Amino acid sequence: MLQFSIGVSALQTAQTGLVVTGNNLTNASTPGYHRQIAEIASTAPTQVLGLSVGTGVSVTDINRAVSDQLDTALTQQKSQNGFTDISLTTGTQIQSVVSSNTNSPATQLEALLNQLQQLSATPTDGTSRQATVTSATTVATAFNAAASDLSQIQSGLDSQMKGDVDQVNILSKQIADLNAKISAFNSQGISANTLLDQRSQLVDNMAHLLNIQVTDGNNGQITIISSGTPLVVGTQSQTLVFGTGTGVATVSAKGTDAPMQLTSGELGGLLSERNGQLAEFQDRLDKLANQIAASFNAIQSTGLGGNGGFTNLTGQNGASSSTAKLNAAGLAFPPTSGSLYVGVTNTATGQRTVTAVPINPQSQSLQDVANAITSTVPNVQAFVNSQTGTLTLTSSTGYTFDFTGGYSSSPTTNFGGGSTTIPTIGGTYTGTKNDNYTFTFTSTGTVGITPGLQAQVTNSAGDVIGTVNVGQGYQPGQPISVANGVTLTLASGDATSGDSFSTDVIGSPDTAGLLTALGLNTLFTGSSAATLGVSSDIKADPSRLATSRTGLPGDISNLIRFTGLGNTAVLNGSQTFSQYANQMVSDIGDSVQSLTQQQTTNQTLTTNITTQQQSVSGVDTNEELANVMKFQQMFQLASKYISAVNDALSQLMQISV
Repeated sequence: MLQFSIGVSALQTAQTGLVVTGNNLTNASTPGYHRQIAEIASTAPTQVLGLSVGTGVSVTDINRAVSDQLDTALTQQKSQNGFTDISLTTGTQIQSVVSSNTNSPATQLEALLNQLQQLSATPTDGTSRQATVTSATTVATAFNAAASDLSQIQSGLDSQMKGDVDQVNILSKQIADLNAKISAFNSQGISANTLLDQRSQLVDNMAHLLNIQVTDGNNGQITIISSGTPLVVGTQSQTLVFGTGTGVATVSAKGTDAPMQLTSGELGGLLSERNGQLAEFQDRLDKLANQIAASFNAIQSTGLGGNGGFTNLTGQNGASSSTAKLNAAGLAFPPTSGSLYVGVTNTATGQRTVTAVPINPQSQSLQDVANAITSTVPNVQAFVNSQTGTLTLTSSTGYTFDFTGGYSSSPTTNFGGGSTTIPTIGGTYTGTKNDNYTFTFTSTGTVGITPGLQAQVTNSAGDVIGTVNVGQGYQPGQPISVANGVTLTLASGDATSGDSFSTDVIGSPDTAGLLTALGLNTLFTGSSAATLGVSSDIKADPSRLATSRTGLPGDISNLIRFTGLGNTAVLNGSQTFSQYANQMVSDIGDSVQSLTQQQTTNQTLTTNITTQQQSVSGVDTNEELANVMKFQQMFQLASKYISAVNDALSQLMQISV
């Protein structure tokens, strides 16, 4: 009967409403759950005695409370959060490595420069020399540790990226499977709300990992694209692969070579940090280590230790081939075109000559250089070890060699006028450039006797840099100061006006950088933060630390050059070691600060969007409890209605009887 069916429809509607409300309450804290709403409407009326009479009530549908705009905004924000969070985490790790702590490379380098300064007070003290070599070793160890720490960060990023790519592949497959189920449910007219919530949660999880664009497809399916690469299309999913084959981390679709340009999400942040900021600071640390090695080695190689000149010396850096041109021989510090000045001293007489060996890495191999040294420099022979690609220099018996530059003690004379005096050059050349000093007698007379007898001194540019008295008042055999630490000594004899003699003065004895390239008498080995070390020869014999340029016990001229590195702009043409290191610390600090601020902003935005989204899709327990009471009351009223109808029918039956 119609009366009963109307009451039953109310009971069924109340029951369904209670089920929907109960489901909302139990899922109030379920991630990704969207509140469900029972849509209630009157059923179609019927005709009774010519009148249109209602037939009751029913639940026409159960819908999800959704705001596509807010859901999309929250998904995008989660992607940005993932990018910022991983960038901040990585930046903080880098900051801890390059910061100026007690064990940092910059701090240890400063300690080495201070130790060299202390050594200047006692250059012959063995304990001080050993402490200096130990300090240099500590510098190398600090760089090695920093490089290792950055490498570990890189390995961690690679591992995390691989895991994230695997997770994206799992999520893509799960979303594609849900697409299939949702489509099937829709085709059968079955509500897929729970599946839609599950898929939305998976989409949010994917958005945390990489930037995605989600579009609606046919029959409830969705399509997901990331950086132009389809990840999910209907019931099909794409597989991503992670690789580092080129030294750069990449994420690409399986079967393709083109890397994806991920701009947000955790994977985007990992790629950005690994290939960007981390790689940059690895390069900057290597550049600092490389320049330290090059700068210290250039000074060490052109100085002398406590034992003076060498009789035998082998380079520590090997060329890939003894016959390959030097610019293509795999040297970490490739030489340039220039000259190597080799000084040779007769240990019996003290007579010293300086010979220039032209170097052209575009046309010379290591063997060519060895041949040039042997044929050009008297009493020095050069040999190449073809197995190790190293160069060895050996002096003849009774001779030593060095690369300190300076001058030849016996100048080249041009005594066409018959001068009989013998000039000798002495002192320590303090100039920094290579030059030629020419001494010309301005009048004729006898050295040490003739009044006004002078020698005018000019440089290679023809500029007069001094005039010295060699006549009356000068004592033959005594040195006269000329310029830049150079002295002149004349023996008794005659001088003729116009006669001259000249000598090269060498302040840069290795303009080609050959000594550093081949590791001849260098302090540091290696050319990067990971490979930096100290010469095994110097560690075994600290007396080889080049404190001087003359070999004399009290000479600290080379130590002065070492300590001067602390104030020399050797990086980027304008920065000292300290300034460069401090810039690294400042830059990563600024980056971390900016990312911290961005993270705070992201958290605020996420909270705001989530609040708005929850106001639409979230479960309000108070509201749901009110619905419970509403449907409970509806059930009670329907029950009373049915009972009343039943009583009325019973009474009607009794009247009929």
